[in-house]
Amino acid sequence: MKSIGIIGYGALGSSLAHALHNAGLLSWICIRNEHHIQQAQELNVPIFNSIDEINVLDCSIILAVVDSSIQVIAQEIHHSHSWKGCHALMHCSGSLGTDVLRGADSSIKLIAMHPFQTIVTHADLPNTPWGIDCDASDFAEVSGLIESMHGIPYALSIQAKANKSLYHATAVASSNLLQMLIALTTTIADEAGIPSELFLPRIQSTTLKRAHDSLANNQSALQDLTGPLIRCDIQTIQANREAIRLIPGMDAVYVSLCKATIPQLKAMQKLTDLEADILMNALNIQGLKE
Repeated sequence: MKSIGIIGYGALGSSLAHALHNAGLLSWICIRNEHHIQQAQELNVPIFNSIDEINVLDCSIILAVVDSSIQVIAQEIHHSHSWKGCHALMHCSGSLGTDVLRGADSSIKLIAMHPFQTIVTHADLPNTPWGIDCDASDFAEVSGLIESMHGIPYALSIQAKANKSLYHATAVASSNLLQMLIALTTTIADEAGIPSELFLPRIQSTTLKRAHDSLANNQSALQDLTGPLIRCDIQTIQANREAIRLIPGMDAVYVSLCKATIPQLKAMQKLTDLEADILMNALNIQGLKE
């Protein structure tokens, strides 16, 4: 892969800039935010304020910007720098393909590469898998780029590329929604008067390990589920709802998660049809006792 220019210097852009600088591949950065410009000075590469200012085009360009700006900026590059040596245009959106990068300069390689991980600092990049959407002839080159940042390249299948929004939703649910669930359980712990920082990390890390071990064995993450659902323990479920309903919105979260789990347990034959119906009926009760 040729040297890399980066447009954008948010969490992802700055992380990529540091990783590529360490790999000897960073050519320049385009940044508009003055505070970010000051932060990027330590990398000792040219910093441009606008696309029109960019005068180093014998390189590839990563668009580390919000999804809504990718196509607009790609068109700016095609308009201002067509046939002037841009080797490849790359974006890091999990929900978009390569079409948003297409423009007047047909010689530019078009690449979509998305980390399966929320990137906050360059320390998050090692061992992170990247889904890659590009021409087959370019995959080895893109793989080399990912590996230079100690990432793991993965060629997206035709099915995955056709369902990018769905696989991106997988990443969002695995990251953002999991964080939200941890935040919610922290709220419950605080309400119960127990130190969440002492009790929650252990139970959550153990639960994640068990679920990941099941996935490694090609089993459902629910394989080792314990608790009132798997026991069809209506009394405990109702007691849980009574306790958490004083926290605004918490009962709705509890009920929704339980309802989403029951069909999966039924399909795994962890619950009988009768047990699944009993649980659903209990969860559908709206008026808990005062």
